[in-house]
Amino acid sequence: MRRGFRPPLALFAAALLGLIALLATLQYQWLGRISDAERERMRASLNARASEFAQDFDRELTRAFLLFQIDPAPAGENAASRIAARYERWQETARFPRMIAAVYFLPPGPGEPALQHFNPSTRFLEPAEWPSGLGRVRAQLAAPAETSSRGGAVFVRTIATSVWEDVPALVVPAPVLLIDERTTKPDARFMPFMSYTILVLDRDYVTGEVLPALAQQHFGVTAAPAGARTVATLKSYSTVDYRLAVLRESGGAVMYHSVADYSPAPDAAADVSVALFQVKPQDFVELASELRRFVTFRTSARNQARSLAWLRETVTARETLPGHPGAPLSILVQPGDGAEGPKAASIAAGLAAATSRASTTASPRWRLVVQHPSGSLEHAVNAARRRNLMLSSGILAVLSVSLGLLVLATRRAQSLAQQQMEFVATVSHELRTPLAVIRSAADNLADGVIKDEADIRRYGTVVRAQGRRLSDLVEQILEYAGLQAGQRAPNRAPVDVDDLLREVVEDARPLASEAGLTIELATGDPLPLVFGDEAALGRAFQNLIGNAVKYGAGGRRIGVRATARDGAVQVAVEDEGIGISAADQAHIFDPFFRAPEVVAAQTPGAGLGLSLVKRIVEAHGGTVTVASAPGQGALFAVTLPAFARDARQGAGAVSAAAPHRS
Repeated sequence: MRRGFRPPLALFAAALLGLIALLATLQYQWLGRISDAERERMRASLNARASEFAQDFDRELTRAFLLFQIDPAPAGENAASRIAARYERWQETARFPRMIAAVYFLPPGPGEPALQHFNPSTRFLEPAEWPSGLGRVRAQLAAPAETSSRGGAVFVRTIATSVWEDVPALVVPAPVLLIDERTTKPDARFMPFMSYTILVLDRDYVTGEVLPALAQQHFGVTAAPAGARTVATLKSYSTVDYRLAVLRESGGAVMYHSVADYSPAPDAAADVSVALFQVKPQDFVELASELRRFVTFRTSARNQARSLAWLRETVTARETLPGHPGAPLSILVQPGDGAEGPKAASIAAGLAAATSRASTTASPRWRLVVQHPSGSLEHAVNAARRRNLMLSSGILAVLSVSLGLLVLATRRAQSLAQQQMEFVATVSHELRTPLAVIRSAADNLADGVIKDEADIRRYGTVVRAQGRRLSDLVEQILEYAGLQAGQRAPNRAPVDVDDLLREVVEDARPLASEAGLTIELATGDPLPLVFGDEAALGRAFQNLIGNAVKYGAGGRRIGVRATARDGAVQVAVEDEGIGISAADQAHIFDPFFRAPEVVAAQTPGAGLGLSLVKRIVEAHGGTVTVASAPGQGALFAVTLPAFARDARQGAGAVSAAAPHRS
């Protein structure tokens, strides 16, 4: 029965490596797509959180702005009660009631009106000097309205800038009615002047309480205590995974930062940048109708249709100047003294004047800057991608290395199995040959075929030689098995290498003589002692000399020399035999290995001798090396650490630091 086809192991390994390479390619692409999706998700989430941060902050400003708007009232009416009611409502309903540090009121009138301060404890408006921080606000509010037609029929003016972030303050305008008491019919007209409520914000409270609270709400920043001002202390109170800073649009001054050492430049790159510190009435749908008071149209019945049509066509009833979204307008169109109505040219002139003035009163705002701690969101995503790629690549690399090791182990196991099969065959042959010779000689002697005394002695010599061959083979097998199982307990003691070599050489001389070889021993000066198992070292030297006899038959001599060198004893065994190729030198110390030319020449042996030599020498802390070339003989050098400096001192002079017997 024919055996089925079995593909070689290398084919399976190549297929698996190809699959791993394909998996690595797909994994790289997947990680790229996952990183892109994660980047977009994080960016969208960060944009949403930053926008919510800015919206919540602006919502508080807008709530204050709308709450402190005062309905139109007749000129001269006391506004204290109305401001007091709004202040109390603010204190009761606001999320951050302490955000407003002071309330000022500026009544309408020509020229520069007197500033009044609202006292919450007395609920009265008290005369006050202009604070130095409100200088720019004072200059803008003193600008007169633009009268754009005869008789004061049309007034076009910019409402004062609502947000003054450098103070910081909010300026809330309110129209004022003029009641004509000389007529019997009601005739309420708007004055060309406005009253203003100025809300001065507490900068320290905004930067120390409001912004940190919003940062905690939207980004998870843990607010530090009021006394924590050092970089290290602020860092210990920050658990945010992003770094936040609020900058002024003008100048780039840092108003707030979540981490003390994060002070970005105005033009520095950031993951997200959102404008804030704005009044946004459009966010309050239920209060949007209050804006209509800032665009008021009053005219005569005869000219009403024409005036309103022109205004809608020209300015579309916008609350802001074209090109100046931060400068709202108050357009008052009302009947003058006998005027037929406003002319388009006069309204256009008023708009032009207001536009010119608004271009010089635009106020800077704040900007929220958010950055990932790693430097940028892109860097963080790329770092995560590299980390995931390294992790996945490491797993694939481990898998590839494991596959390679598995292939090597399998091939080594196959090679070892092949060597073991060859070993069994060789040992069987090595055992069968001497046994056959011994049995044949014994049969001849027992049957009386050999009767001559000289022949009997010759037969006895043959039996003895074959018996020694069997003993050596069995001893090698037992020695190898004992070393493999770790069952041999070395009997260590100081060993005189000089005496041991003399004994081994004398025992090997008869075997060398039979092969036509002479053994030359050179030891030179007295050698230091070696701490080891004398019997094991003797077997190692016997194997080396036996190999030299077995494979050095083509030469004449075997050289054995021992020298002391650098605190060690070196024993060299040199022959003039067939030599060893460079390829075989890497394997001659492997168990069961026999060179192909040795097998072809049917040289007896089991391939265990040199393996036993290496194991014995390494067990004594030494090394064994070989230097050879084909046809030039071989030199084996064994180096063992010395135990005593002078062998003549004997074992009694052994150092106390000598290793213990194991």
